[in-house]
Amino acid sequence: MLPNDKSGVFRSQVRETETTSTRTMNYRNLTSTGASGGKSSAPLNAFVNGQGRGSGAESAGVVGPNPCDQEDYCCICMDKIQWKKTLDKCQHSFCRECIDSAFQVKSCCPVCMTFYGELTGSQPRNGQMTVTRQPFGLPGYEGHGTIIINYSFSDGIQGPEHPSPGVSYTGTFREAYLPDSAEGNKVLRLLQRAFQQRLVFTVGTSATTGRSNTVIWNDIHHKTSSHGGSQCFGYPDPGYLLRVQEELRVKGITEEGVSEPAGRVH
Repeated sequence: MLPNDKSGVFRSQVRETETTSTRTMNYRNLTSTGASGGKSSAPLNAFVNGQGRGSGAESAGVVGPNPCDQEDYCCICMDKIQWKKTLDKCQHSFCRECIDSAFQVKSCCPVCMTFYGELTGSQPRNGQMTVTRQPFGLPGYEGHGTIIINYSFSDGIQGPEHPSPGVSYTGTFREAYLPDSAEGNKVLRLLQRAFQQRLVFTVGTSATTGRSNTVIWNDIHHKTSSHGGSQCFGYPDPGYLLRVQEELRVKGITEEGVSEPAGRVH
């Protein structure tokens, strides 16, 4: 569920999705050959779509155990792992040649999409992220204060990384809330890193209004209301802090190397 905006000014614009998902990987043309030369070419797409289950495909419509749960199975070539290589963050294992070839397409795990390296997004460069704190508590976090995040983007011109280079885009303003707890401050640090890497917003088309060439959210969910529960994009929502950390992890944003929160990020 995507966020809503408390102010009401942008309420009609907020159920937005990125028009081109940064999570989508195309392994359709990816092939690999094992050390013995016996590996067959196989797209990861076939496994993801349930069209292949290892060296012997099952009958259509038959759901079996996930081969990727097997320690010696490579989900890229859909065969037994040769020259095993295990990714350090997510611990998924593949044939060395398979995963090295996959990383030439995109540096993330083909199974869980955990990103390796530093991902840079297409967020407009003219944005600001400011942080203030208030003493009132959020529902579910009554013993803590509240972190208020303000994002602001002025109108601008799209760059080569955007859908329509050279065409103007409409800016936006968003307000979001976190509990001023240890976990809330951890999420704040991660969001600030994501903002610095231009991952929080992008330029695209609003799924709600149909308006194109505007600044929209980019798959990192925010609580844009202080109350009303998850149905209103607010609190209480006990699982939110963990969910947003997982969304950030997929984009390569983890606690490693993240500094203390700043009051303003450009």
